[in-house]
Amino acid sequence: MGSRKLAHTLMFAFNLAAFSSLLTFVAVKTPGKRGHLAFARRWGPFFGLVWAASLIMVDLTRHICLDAGMFLEQLHMFNPDMSLTLAGRLGMYSTWVGNILLMVSLVWYVLPAGPDRSRDAFLAPPL
Repeated sequence: MGSRKLAHTLMFAFNLAAFSSLLTFVAVKTPGKRGHLAFARRWGPFFGLVWAASLIMVDLTRHICLDAGMFLEQLHMFNPDMSLTLAGRLGMYSTWVGNILLMVSLVWYVLPAGPDRSRDAFLAPPL
């Protein structure tokens, strides 16, 4: 049982450190890279990453709480019939959605920002 607690703690710490570094990097680089864009397009990738990191950390936090003996009845993953509990489903789906949002936000940030154009100017035929 000790090695599982250690693994949960190390994964929590690794993810927290990685997300902290990623969010700091994107927050510092966004004004220079995307500063010419409107607020939503400029900071959208950053806020997407904040939500993604938060969603991914939900299940990891549940594991840490269980390992510490906190909220055992509310946070266990499986029912006696081996179906997922509400906490189990919430952890699973939040991780899935968080990983998808992480990928979308990273691609959004990494792709060239381009000029800030209105929708009509973007859809107009070239001259």
